[in-house]
This record gives sequence, structure tokens and C-alpha cells, in this order.
Amino acid sequence: MESSQRMNPQEPNSFKHKFSFVNGITYHYVDEGEEGNDVIILLHGFPDLWYGWRYQIPYLVSKGYRVIAPDLRGYGQTDAPRCPPNDLLQYGSKNVSKDIKELMDQLKVKKAIIFGHDWGGFLAWRLCIHYPERVKAIVSVCTPYIPPNDNYISLESVAEILPNLQYQVYLSHPKAEIELDGNIERCFKAILRTSTVEDHIKLFDGKSMMGHVIDGVEKSDLISQKELDYYVAQYKTHGFHGGLNWYKTRKVNFQDEKGTRKQIHHPALMVTAGKDLHIHPSTTKNMHKFCKDLSIKNIENSGHWVMLEQANQLHEYLDEFLEYVKNHESILDEKQQHRPYYYRYQSKENKAKL
Repeated sequence: MESSQRMNPQEPNSFKHKFSFVNGITYHYVDEGEEGNDVIILLHGFPDLWYGWRYQIPYLVSKGYRVIAPDLRGYGQTDAPRCPPNDLLQYGSKNVSKDIKELMDQLKVKKAIIFGHDWGGFLAWRLCIHYPERVKAIVSVCTPYIPPNDNYISLESVAEILPNLQYQVYLSHPKAEIELDGNIERCFKAILRTSTVEDHIKLFDGKSMMGHVIDGVEKSDLISQKELDYYVAQYKTHGFHGGLNWYKTRKVNFQDEKGTRKQIHHPALMVTAGKDLHIHPSTTKNMHKFCKDLSIKNIENSGHWVMLEQANQLHEYLDEFLEYVKNHESILDEKQQHRPYYYRYQSKENKAKL
């Protein structure tokens, strides 16, 4: 398709960029593909941007989908309310879910297939909880579904149980913002790397995110110089404050999720990465208890940045799943058509009486 050929992952400006005012802030997003087609919304993680999906956007558009990829609240060219003085509630997953719901309202999208990676994966699962009627299906890359907790567990307590998450405690501290804002290029050179042993750089040393990263560190072959330059330019303009606020919302999210559903009934694909240093594939072992229509795929030779390192393999799994979603939807439509007329068009109250 012409639009997918126009898009060049090396040239961010070759994508269609738009802005909307939703839920009290200005949102920046890329919007590609024909209006009226099935819609896929792509949600990025930390410290990513819409640009993390630069290889998936043209691919999915070539398959006939409309694709919307926002800079999430706090990131890139989307507003990043300061906290303080604003309340961290603004960065809770319920409120950011509302961002996406309102963006869908503005774009007249009734339902969408939601893709998420890292924090975006967490948000994708939470959209299924807070706005299930707006989600057609879900794909999460790296981030498993963890149902709402009945009791509050602090981030510090989680990190004691899972020491590989100690870096998250650091990122929730104000000093992390100072350090990362002062080392933007070095940060992205260190974080955006392949899963090979030769390319690996240890980051967090217990006190500093850049503790093991030398000043003259070379970039990885995972990204081009143009791609690196785009990330650096975006963060030099807007900084890390907004993205880091997501690490401070554990209590906010717990309070927002009291009494919410735990079961996910949407068709779901979970894609794990065999060499992800922080989110191991074993974290998905209990997901089938809560996700009733779940497929799990593993990409063994990939680290955390699956969308870049193993794009072709990821696209194969996405093709399979999207075909399943189409078939699943057709079956549901057929069942609906064969239901009695009087039942199909009854109100909720009358249906309950039937």
C-alpha cells in the first residue's frame, strides 16, 4: 500500500503526526492507515516513545489496519504534568486508560485491538479492566498480566522478593530524574541494545542507573545513528520527569483497582522474550488462570526490545493472532445473527428477564 511505502522508520517525519486535547492534556500520536478499517493502538513503554513501533506501524498498515501510536502521558511530545504540584493520580493506569478512551472517542473508534510493550503492556491489560467494552483483543510484548492485588504490596517489598527489579525502586526516586536528564545520550546508548552477550552492558549498580556505563560507550547495532538521534532530541526537549512518574504509581493503581474485575475475556496474545533480563518468560505461568482466551509465544533469541531485535518473528506471531481475531469475530457475529430477533435487540434490563 502507498501509505506503508511512504513511511520510513529512519525518518520520523515520514509518518503522519497529529495532536488532540484529551483528559486535560495535549496528546501527540501517529495515525496511519485508512479510517474505517480495523484499528490497532500501539502503547509503548519506558523510556520509549511512539517511535518504538516504527517497524510495526508500516507493516500493520500494509495488512489493512488503521494504526494509532501515541506518545503516552508524560512522554515525548505529549504533555507531562509536573508532580508535584499535581497529584500522581494523573499517571495512574486508570487515568491513562481514560486518556486512550477519550482519544478513541475523538477519533470515532468504538473498539480497537490494543498492543503494548513494557509499561504499555501493563496499560493494555488495564484497559481490559477499566474499559473492556472498548477493547477487541490484546497483544502484550514482554509484560505479563498480573491481576489486581487484594492487599497492597509496596514496590520496595516486591524488589526484595525479586532483586532484579531493584532498579525500579531507584527510578521511583527523585535523583533518577536528575541523573537521566544529565546523561540522555549515554542512557539510550546503554539501554537500547541486543540480547547478545557481546552487546550487553550492565546498568544499575545499586546506587546509579548509569553506574556501570562508561562515558564513551558506543551505541549498539540494534539502532542506527538516526534512530538514536531522534530519541536524544526528544528527551533533551521534554526530559524524563513524566515517564519516571509511572514508577511512582503503585499505591495509586492499587487504590484505583479495588473491586475491579480480575478476569480477562478478550482474545489475548502474550509474546515473551527468552533473553529479557528483567521480565523472564516464567512470569507468564499463571496467566491462563485469569486470561480465558490466551495464546503464549516465546521469541527465545531476543532481549527486551523485541520490536527491533526480532521484528520479523514478531510479525509472524502477530499475523497468526490477527487472523484468529478475525475468525473469532466472525463466529461471534454469526452466533449473534442466529439468535432470536427479540433477544438480539432487547435492552439489558429485558435480557436479564429472558
